[in-house]
Amino acid sequence: MSDRERLLVSRFARAIATYEAQATVQREAAERLAALMGRHFHVLGPRILEVGCGTGLLTRRLLARFAPAELVANDLCPDMGICFANVPRVRFLPGDARRVAWPGPFDAIASASAVQWFDDLPAFAEQCAEALPPGGLLALSAFGPDTLREVRALTGRGLHYPDANALAATFEGHFRTLECERAVRTLAFPDARAALRHLRETGVTATANPAEPWTRARLEALDADWRRRFPHPDGGLALTYEPLWYLGARR
Repeated sequence: MSDRERLLVSRFARAIATYEAQATVQREAAERLAALMGRHFHVLGPRILEVGCGTGLLTRRLLARFAPAELVANDLCPDMGICFANVPRVRFLPGDARRVAWPGPFDAIASASAVQWFDDLPAFAEQCAEALPPGGLLALSAFGPDTLREVRALTGRGLHYPDANALAATFEGHFRTLECERAVRTLAFPDARAALRHLRETGVTATANPAEPWTRARLEALDADWRRRFPHPDGGLALTYEPLWYLGARR
């Protein structure tokens, strides 16, 4: 496991207890993904792989909507397994989805708010194709380039996010596109401290830099700059998310 992956594991492990209270956009993304899957996925008692299951926002919706014979819930963070202890028909599979052996084949592969962390999406597309039969469903939500644009502009830190067209194009060689959607959601926070707490409690600590801790002076400067450059129309500070959804059928 790389140093970057160890850092991600530790941050998401610390956020287990707070994630679902803060993850409003991620919850919406999971709900919409399950609804889109319902348009195209009608297999009885399917086997489903979920990549990046986290605390189970999507997992619970897949169980309720599709009644799978087995749902393999994978996450990089092994501590997430506590969220699925004694949940019928769910097998927790810890580890990096790009490296652990998948107990396929599957009828569908789903992933909500996870693949934006992957640095080689074409390889992941091929991996998914190998685990699905012709017609098998791939259903993803991710985040586009407008996500946390305020943080990136103010701090110079953040992930590189693919746009909707680039995401679809990544999977085009192996999958026939069924759905491709995007939305923009802007959250409001009373101050920079609250916005940073929101990011920390969802494990998305894009602004974290151990060499430059958030002193009171730095935090006040960030708050003033954020308030000046990115005010929310309803008051406070704006923080933007751009959720994307992609569904494809295995060629």
